[in-house]
Amino acid sequence: MTTNIGINGFGRIGRLAVRALRDQPELVLVHVNEHKGEPETAAHLVEFDSVHGRYQGSVRSDGTDLEIDGLAVTFSAMNTPGTVPWADYGVDIVLECSGAFPTVEKLSPYFDRGVQKVIVAAPVKDPRALNIVMGCNDHLYDPAIHTIVTAASCTTNCLAPVVKVLHESIGIERGAITTMHDVTNTQVVVDAPP
Repeated sequence: MTTNIGINGFGRIGRLAVRALRDQPELVLVHVNEHKGEPETAAHLVEFDSVHGRYQGSVRSDGTDLEIDGLAVTFSAMNTPGTVPWADYGVDIVLECSGAFPTVEKLSPYFDRGVQKVIVAAPVKDPRALNIVMGCNDHLYDPAIHTIVTAASCTTNCLAPVVKVLHESIGIERGAITTMHDVTNTQVVVDAPP
């Protein structure tokens, strides 16, 4: 059985999701929504990545939609999740990679459009969304309850597993961290649509 995936936001994280999905045959990318740029630009940015190198599969655009590894992927350029007809594209789960919808209220329109679950690539500060850090609290995930999940933040994912081990092994009284963050599409110094 396969699950159809949609991606909203085709910046750094959305395009990296395409690379990750390549090794997951049970997850099929069927739709991409990116309001900045067009399908030709999206295809080019998937194929040529300054950090991760050239895409190992095939990617192209017919000017309207995408074809990735021989599979048709529809493309839209709408500003908000509620305007994308996700169910019409057969999407079961959306990877929310835009960073623009970090609240349950802003994510709710996905469900109005037929999506079953949303995985957010940014923290969602609401108890109705489960912020998961693998190896720390992933045991809390219940597919019958959680329709919105997130992998918290990159800083949390780097720090929490180490802190968990230290805290459980020897204890922590206080701590301080310094983070150096990789560039994202909000600091446009690498691959992005014009």
